[in-house]
Amino acid sequence: MNRIYEFLISLVLVVALFAVVGLFLPAKRTVEFRTESNRPISTVFDVLNGFNRFDEWNVLRSDSLLKSEVSDPASGVGATLTYDSLTRSTGSGKWELVESVPEKLVKFKIEDNSQGHDKTLSIYLDRTGPNNKNTEIVEVYEVDYGWNLLGRYAGLYVDRNVGDKMKSGGKRLNTFLATIPKLSYADRENPISFIDLPAANVLTGTVIAKRDNNEIALAITNKMAWINKIMAANGLKAAGPLRIVTNELTSDSYSFDVMQPISKDGETTGDWNIVTEQEVVFEQLPAGRAVTTDYTGYATGLQAEREALRAWALVQGASTRDRGYDEYLSPIPQMMTEDAQFKVYWPVK
Repeated sequence: MNRIYEFLISLVLVVALFAVVGLFLPAKRTVEFRTESNRPISTVFDVLNGFNRFDEWNVLRSDSLLKSEVSDPASGVGATLTYDSLTRSTGSGKWELVESVPEKLVKFKIEDNSQGHDKTLSIYLDRTGPNNKNTEIVEVYEVDYGWNLLGRYAGLYVDRNVGDKMKSGGKRLNTFLATIPKLSYADRENPISFIDLPAANVLTGTVIAKRDNNEIALAITNKMAWINKIMAANGLKAAGPLRIVTNELTSDSYSFDVMQPISKDGETTGDWNIVTEQEVVFEQLPAGRAVTTDYTGYATGLQAEREALRAWALVQGASTRDRGYDEYLSPIPQMMTEDAQFKVYWPVK
């Protein structure tokens, strides 16, 4: 009987000690992680401002058993991601974007199975580095355990559990940002958007020219002369603006395809028997999706426009494929004037 009393007294003392220590443990915990990127602050903000690229900076969906659903729209205040997993440590939960200040702050409200409530992740952005061209990223996780003593004890390990995930996510974020062109697409005069492209039949000829404006213009003109000759011989008509598809751009040469959409008897697609010559080929392009923008200015600025398209598409959750191309809406002799007009495309998956 004495042993039972001794056991009960010991148990009471342990519980009392647990409670006393727990009362002195912090009711709230904060975990902070800092990193830096050499990408423009506008690009970093767009990546973090929603769930289009959530997988690239958060380790949550690395759980192979996790099923998730993202709201539409997937970015901006009110966007949500709900999830459920058979993995016990992951469980089920929800992330909601509750505050967004362009190029300054993105804040998420978090609901999950771990101890505590009022969980938030605030991501602060600031310009830093040489000429303020880099971006400082500060992630701050906050949780309130209230009077939950078990939660307060769990808080002893929040630095390791949550902190390690934040560090891992930070590495993933920087790896992904490194794949995005460094050029900023913010504050553009002409917007960038997605577009559905119809199937098309085209005549295409490859050209390699010296990286000289006059040489490039002459090469395009000469190749178009052959394409026009083949069109006339086969009863074809132009079905849209001339396209220039970039293959390779080096310091002293430019390889590209001169591409002309065509029609036959009013149709722009179909299996046609076309006789070609002078390395001009007949191609049937499938329908697809692309990212696009308008551009007015010197043709030498088109490379930067294509890179802006690729950066924007990556941030929006799409991946570019194949090669970017430009529609020449102005005559070839005007391509090196400030008033030359183009439409720029890059196909996406």
